Amino acid sequence: MMSGSPSPTSSASVRNIQTLLASRDAHLVAGAEGLDRRVTWAMRMRARLPAFESVRGGELALLGLAQLRRLDETLPHLLKSLHRERVAAVAVAASSLEALGAEALATADQLHLPLLLLPQNAPLEEIERDVITFVVSFRGEIERQASEISHQLMQLSIQGAGVDGLCTHLARVCEKWVVLQDTNQDIILQVAPPACEGQTLSGDLSDEALQKEGLARVMLPIQIPQEVVGYVSLIGPASDFDHLERLILGQVTPILSLEFARERERSKVESRYQSEAFMDVVQGNYQQVEEMQVRARLLGHDLSTPQAVVVFELAPDEVAHTPSSPYAQWSKRLSDELLRNWPTAWVIHEPRRVMALLPCSRNGENSEQGPGSSDEQALLNSLERAQVRLQPLHARQKPFYSGGIGRIARDVQAIPQAWREAQQALEIGRRLFGEGKLHSFARLGIYRLLFPLHGEQVLLDFYQETLGPLLDADNRSNQALLETLEGFFRCNGNLSETARSMHLHRNSLLYRLGRIEELLGRSLEDAEHRLALQIALKIRVLLEK
Repeated sequence: MMSGSPSPTSSASVRNIQTLLASRDAHLVAGAEGLDRRVTWAMRMRARLPAFESVRGGELALLGLAQLRRLDETLPHLLKSLHRERVAAVAVAASSLEALGAEALATADQLHLPLLLLPQNAPLEEIERDVITFVVSFRGEIERQASEISHQLMQLSIQGAGVDGLCTHLARVCEKWVVLQDTNQDIILQVAPPACEGQTLSGDLSDEALQKEGLARVMLPIQIPQEVVGYVSLIGPASDFDHLERLILGQVTPILSLEFARERERSKVESRYQSEAFMDVVQGNYQQVEEMQVRARLLGHDLSTPQAVVVFELAPDEVAHTPSSPYAQWSKRLSDELLRNWPTAWVIHEPRRVMALLPCSRNGENSEQGPGSSDEQALLNSLERAQVRLQPLHARQKPFYSGGIGRIARDVQAIPQAWREAQQALEIGRRLFGEGKLHSFARLGIYRLLFPLHGEQVLLDFYQETLGPLLDADNRSNQALLETLEGFFRCNGNLSETARSMHLHRNSLLYRLGRIEELLGRSLEDAEHRLALQIALKIRVLLEK
């Protein structure tokens, strides 16, 4: 908010009064820093003490130096007294600047109280009348201008100009910057006046930062009933503010509030249509493919290109964050990051979930290539880079959302399958590898087959039958044998590599492998047995989660 006196915001400034009195041969001799003070009235000094009575603040005090001396009052003392009464400025009729005295000039400068020197024979009664007439007419003209601008903006609102159109017109007629900010005071729209077209203001719009650049600001909240939804500011050179700006904003903010309410409602309706259409695509709820493609195209999405389905969700135990917390906006920030990388993506974001169809290249027509295919890998790399860019938001906090990625769907009919895969990748990946990661269905390997059987007796039976003699949890030796078996398969049966990775002597490794064969009653050279053991070890990972 712009600082100033408590006077009516549509009143003239001392600077305006100085211009008016130039024809009376008035000169500013001190207190120049107070020229933007508001002048609400004018009053002459009385012939007896108190020199001025019924002071309400904002007045131009008129006096003759000779008359002041007859009251046995000094000018410095009077200036201090009038400053306490919040008088806007003082005009003194005197024979010369020297007659005012150095002390009075220094006092006026110290108080930032404008001090005007009038000719000794200046008609103070006429000047008082002229200033009052000017202030009243100025106020009426300012109010007329504000009403006219408000009427123009209302007409634009009726014509459907929207928030952008209203702000553009306001910047033009006021010749000031118009800045819209959200409730966190992040800039959401910035419109430059015609003289500064193409330029932008710095990100720091604090009063201190603006003052360093010689700028001033008037800011008011934009409210939808019982809720502040943002802030609107007029920003311009400090010397060019005459408080018309605050009067204008007072009349403009209700119009902007109406536009915000309309756009919020339009956004809700559009979001609902987008969400419904998105779910119809990923769930296959349509009769004709062509009809669904047309519907998507009307919403701005081309499904004729291959699509990757991704799903991000907050951890189930993640608590809701306060609106002021940066974590509360995680879904919007993630959506913005996806759209930055894939400008034509179809992204739906909800408080706890973000879903997207990401357009991919047509390289490689075989969707069954697996995790090694170039387009699958490129997709995963791009999503991982996006995740890294968002990482600073929660670097000091535990990861709070995970992502699932389905295989690339080469046509519309394949999207529902990719959707199911993305959900499975999210569920399986969370269970096996924890929160805060990206889980690709194509990289889950055999877990894609095993996970649906989790909890089924047939899975447990296979596990027990294959590894039974090694499953005695209380037997340390058996635990070491299981770890050795896992290391052996991890190194693809290479004895030297296994011994090195497990820090074992080769003979110790051979002893352990022989002991495993003895307990299981089968040779590790048997390919079928090796496959069964590897599957059983994967089941072990599943059962331990």
